[in-house]
Amino acid sequence: MKFIKAPKKFYFHYPFPVTVVVSKSGGKVNMMSAVWHTQLSFDPPLYGVLISKKRYTYNMIEKAKQFTLNFLDYEFLETVAFVGSTSGREYDKAHTFDIPLQDGRIVDVPIMSEAYAVYECELFDEKEYGDHTLFVGKIVGVHYNEKLYTGEKFVPVVEEIHPVLYIGDEKFLTTDPTTEKKYGKEEVKRFLNEWGKL
Repeated sequence: MKFIKAPKKFYFHYPFPVTVVVSKSGGKVNMMSAVWHTQLSFDPPLYGVLISKKRYTYNMIEKAKQFTLNFLDYEFLETVAFVGSTSGREYDKAHTFDIPLQDGRIVDVPIMSEAYAVYECELFDEKEYGDHTLFVGKIVGVHYNEKLYTGEKFVPVVEEIHPVLYIGDEKFLTTDPTTEKKYGKEEVKRFLNEWGKL
């Protein structure tokens, strides 16, 4: 394999799912697509998103201390791409792109009506890491399409959910449900037993 020492940019972990961060401050609503985000804790329920100080969303979250994270199906790729390629300083994105919104239940930030899952977040913590700030949201409410999840762990129905995945260079794709396979503890035990490793 080729080796790069101290890379200036790195995207080798892509493709990665996209979330749309919605923020509201001073009566204005903004949204931006984000790929740098992650679950941090179950108890308390914490989810982090990294945002550059250059972004309009950064200033809005700093002021309002709350936001929503919206996950949209590939069917709404244009919405995801458009809000990620424009600035809230120049556009009222909901109006410009005809994006339907509805009020959050707990936070005073809208959620995207077309999303299949949404986290309502109150700002729990923030920390600067290099050129981005990690905003840690405490999830105070979740909206989800109950037809798209099963069981107590809310496993996604992969034949129905087609998440937007970002591969870099302004390109997107989604998942192929025919590639689904299960490899849990039982499956691994079975293989180890067959290979004579148990």
